[in-house]
Amino acid sequence: MEETLLKDRRTGDRVPFAIQVMIVHGDLAWAADVLDLSEGGCGVFRPAGCLLHEGNVAQLLFFGGTGPAVPVSARIARVTERHLGFEYHELQTIPPSLR
Repeated sequence: MEETLLKDRRTGDRVPFAIQVMIVHGDLAWAADVLDLSEGGCGVFRPAGCLLHEGNVAQLLFFGGTGPAVPVSARIARVTERHLGFEYHELQTIPPSLR
């Protein structure tokens, strides 16, 4: 039921995607693996020691190897024991890319 309600609020369908992201909030940062992506947000596996809560704003730095990371500003829309759900402030490509 929770997944159905979340899907109804999303801008688009989530696509499973293997990429890494650095979650930056103030002076804190956590590396995480992405679970899925959409144009409007992403889900990540919650990193150990992550102190973020729903409503916090973070900078996501997507990286998939060498080259520049792609910065995306997002709000935390969902927090569970195992996952974080982010809502981007602006729509993104899948995966996010430098424009």
